[in-house]
Amino acid sequence: MSYWVLLVVLVVAMTSKAFVFSTPLQIVFTDQPKHISIGSEVHLTCAVSGGSDPHTNWISATGLLPLNSHITNNGQTLVIMNFKAADNGQYICVTSDGQQFAHHKFTLHACNSGTHPFTIHPITLSTSTHPTTTYGWTNTHGPYLPQFRPIVVNPPNYQYGDDVNITCVVDYYPHPSDTLGWNFMVDVKHVPSNIDQVHGMNSVTLMIKCLSLENIGEYRCLALIGMTKHFILQPPN
Repeated sequence: MSYWVLLVVLVVAMTSKAFVFSTPLQIVFTDQPKHISIGSEVHLTCAVSGGSDPHTNWISATGLLPLNSHITNNGQTLVIMNFKAADNGQYICVTSDGQQFAHHKFTLHACNSGTHPFTIHPITLSTSTHPTTTYGWTNTHGPYLPQFRPIVVNPPNYQYGDDVNITCVVDYYPHPSDTLGWNFMVDVKHVPSNIDQVHGMNSVTLMIKCLSLENIGEYRCLALIGMTKHFILQPPN
């Protein structure tokens, strides 16, 4: 009898120890296209690590996946064929081993550049109330250096796929069209192809056509050599 009691105690202890020291279940890698076009094939990936034989599934914000989608790669990849405007929205990969749980949310917004040409809208700026300046940044009160106004993002509640304008305005600058401009991104080795800039009287606007993941990051508005205003375009809420 004591033999069987000892065996049961050992089995329970080993099971308990295995549960306590099991690797945490987590999503270690995610991937989605930086740019989605109508009619393209979209792959969303959640790579899972840890847990005890976890199972991964996918849901959408409506609860149902599109009819033109299927799941591959042992549940870790969702494929949406012939992406349509109706497929825009949020998709969630959910993984669980019965004891632990992890999830990741993707937001998809397709761009149909063929039917939405890039348009330049006029920029209206308020008149400065500062003293009148002349060439060389001088007036009756003495010399002035360029002064940056707050960066303006339009629309303020942007989403992926939107056309986004980022405007930098500088006061006390004689010839803004000559040297005022955006450095696009701090990493000048990679400039996204959907970016352009337009100059106003004392401003420059960075125009992003069909916002995508690669547009998220840090930008610099340049007024003079050594005079810059940094701005970080955050991911959509």
